[in-house]
Amino acid sequence: MRTLSLVLFALPALAATNYDDDVKPIFNRYCLGCHSAAEMRSGLNLETYQGTLKGGSGGDIVKPGRASSSALYQAVAHEGDGVRPMPLGGAKIPDAAISVIRDWIQGGVLENAKSQPKGPVANNTAFVQTSLNKPRGPAAMPTALAPFTMPEPARAHPVTALAASPWAPVLAVAGHDRIYLYNLDTNKAAGEIAFPEGIPYVLRFSRDGSRLLAAGGKGVQSGKVVIFDVKTGARVATVGQELDVILAADVTADGKIVAVGGPGKIVKGYSVADGKLLYQIKKHTDWITALEFSPDGTKLATADRAGGIHLWEAATGGMIVSLSEHKDSVTSLSWRADGRLLASGSEDGQIVIWDAQDGFPSANIAKAHLGKTPPGGVLSVWFMADGRLASVGRDRTMKIWTGEGKPVSASPAENVLLTKVTASYDSKLAIAGDYGGKLWFFDGKKAVSVKVGAP
Repeated sequence: MRTLSLVLFALPALAATNYDDDVKPIFNRYCLGCHSAAEMRSGLNLETYQGTLKGGSGGDIVKPGRASSSALYQAVAHEGDGVRPMPLGGAKIPDAAISVIRDWIQGGVLENAKSQPKGPVANNTAFVQTSLNKPRGPAAMPTALAPFTMPEPARAHPVTALAASPWAPVLAVAGHDRIYLYNLDTNKAAGEIAFPEGIPYVLRFSRDGSRLLAAGGKGVQSGKVVIFDVKTGARVATVGQELDVILAADVTADGKIVAVGGPGKIVKGYSVADGKLLYQIKKHTDWITALEFSPDGTKLATADRAGGIHLWEAATGGMIVSLSEHKDSVTSLSWRADGRLLASGSEDGQIVIWDAQDGFPSANIAKAHLGKTPPGGVLSVWFMADGRLASVGRDRTMKIWTGEGKPVSASPAENVLLTKVTASYDSKLAIAGDYGGKLWFFDGKKAVSVKVGAP
């Protein structure tokens, strides 16, 4: 495995998209034939900023900070259910113009370059480096694992789960009845841990990096969570006895509560100390596909196959807020290290970055991984330690974004599907696993692969 160095990209400061400079020229070219002061079809006048915000006979057409829920964006993008595509009876306007309208709405519908955003986007979500959950002593490394004698499978196993320690150069990769550990500093295998429960579909290091949670099981048979000591590989706790495989799981920062979910559509919170069921959440209407506790352990984010996302009180399972933006299965959730933002990826091709304080989108990457031809979709997202976001999708690329949802870099499309993504503790590498059983290490310029398991 080659050692890679990260190349940081300096992005120029861009003027915020506003009505006068950016949006009005688009309306002048494509919309004012039907929606001007002289021809106000449906009571809508797009000729002025005030008229646009007033909306038409059907009500408001823009929701500041929420482009995908705004009738204007839905109409020009031809995406809304029950919203007539615009221009009526004409060809769809260029994608570049649609992107401008989306960015304008998402950025708070500014009137001009000196305006202040309207709505929730005015909140400050700038990332500040944090030492929250940093261990007091040296970060945990696998140094005393028991010998592993199980033979290597004849065929490579797809990477169904992937995790990197938040404080140490340790990578955990799912295998069949096992977990592979790698030392990212030496680029060598660091051992294996047995997982006889079946296939791990979830791997998560604890927030201080001392424990490794593995969850999964055997389809339509059993599901379980096991927590391991990272240094020794010893089992610290076993939680849950599900009747089907576990697809989503996490443990609070204090290590006291484990939450699980899967095909049963119910989120369950368990006590790690005694395995006691603490609460059940039954609001989801489809399979639970992702969940994660906030870095401070106070909130629990859960998502399902129908596109629903909800925030809960971690200790009690009490409802906080529902996050409605996705139109297809949510595949992944990731909290930023400071707990201010939550990222979600979906099969609808979107990455939404949510402001956890008010439940509104802080940024929306509408076509993050759609590719040139369908099918598209985002398969995994992960907030890096420096506040940037890594993602993989059905276009078979790995991408890095700013915390504001702006593109930084993208790997070339691979010839195999990338399934999961994480990042090294120092943010120098975005790391993906693929369907063929390989790992990909991306430094912002070049991606290098290595086979999972024994040479």
